[in-house]
Amino acid sequence: MIATTTGIILHSFKYGETSIIARIYSGDLGLQSYLVPGVRKSRARIRQNLFQPLTIVNMVVYHKEKGGLQRIKEISCPSPFSTIPYNISKSSIALFLAEMLSHSIKSHEPNPALFAYLHNSILQLDLTDGRVADFHLVFLLGLTRFLGFRPRDNYDDRHCYFNLQEGVFQRDAGPQEVCLDKPLSHHFFLAANTRLQDLDQLTIPGNHRKALLDRVIDYYRLHLEGLGEIKSHHILEMVLNEKV
Repeated sequence: MIATTTGIILHSFKYGETSIIARIYSGDLGLQSYLVPGVRKSRARIRQNLFQPLTIVNMVVYHKEKGGLQRIKEISCPSPFSTIPYNISKSSIALFLAEMLSHSIKSHEPNPALFAYLHNSILQLDLTDGRVADFHLVFLLGLTRFLGFRPRDNYDDRHCYFNLQEGVFQRDAGPQEVCLDKPLSHHFFLAANTRLQDLDQLTIPGNHRKALLDRVIDYYRLHLEGLGEIKSHHILEMVLNEKV
């Protein structure tokens, strides 16, 4: 059947001499892989720059309910980003988040609430004039609500060590492999309870930000089977450390 939808580009890779395969998430069709033939030709009908990480596109697609490689009939980007491609901090964040989403989202089932969160968050990143140094942390911890392992909101003076395995704040320090120390637990709590619209109110020191990002990725790895190796966060850390 032919379907019209709005999608978010998560990842694309070369296929054959002139084609690509793009993994695109939409609220109507879930996660799908699309074969885009000839897109790498100099006079291609579809422009390859439409498939940059987190680009929001409108599509008309030939959709097969049984899955497999899908095909795109028409694709466009009616509202190109105004800042993400030209701001190294934002573009590094977008690259990293696209990699995390590509590893984290596996379901082909539609999830309009998840799509709305992704869509609105990406627009927030593009449109904000404020601080973005902690955007990825707040985004990833907010995303856990939709992936099924949201941390329990029980932080207080007595429960001040976050257990990555259990997803709760506990009284006593546990093994370093699965438990954050007090300072990181505090920053974890603050990031998990900050809205993206309120990023200016959150300030995590650079050395803690790097350590916290590593532990948030550990948190994902403990709760998502087969997460795989994440590579782009090293580039992100370098860029943010130079900017802060």
